[in-house]
Amino acid sequence: MPRIIIDCPTTGEAVPTGHRTQDFALCDVVEPRSFRCPVCHEVHRWLGCEARVEEVRASQSAPVH
Repeated sequence: MPRIIIDCPTTGEAVPTGHRTQDFALCDVVEPRSFRCPVCHEVHRWLGCEARVEEVRASQSAPVH
């Protein structure tokens, strides 16, 4: 399942929020969410309209049986 990512406001690097999504609109997330950034170690708050779903490459996807 793809991760939800934002750009770290300190470094500008794309970082995972600790949440994953399969099929809901991120802009429906109107309550702020918080997480500790794995890059700068600060706590960041984000809204759905500020986030995006990580692009999953074919090599990252689960094998099909």
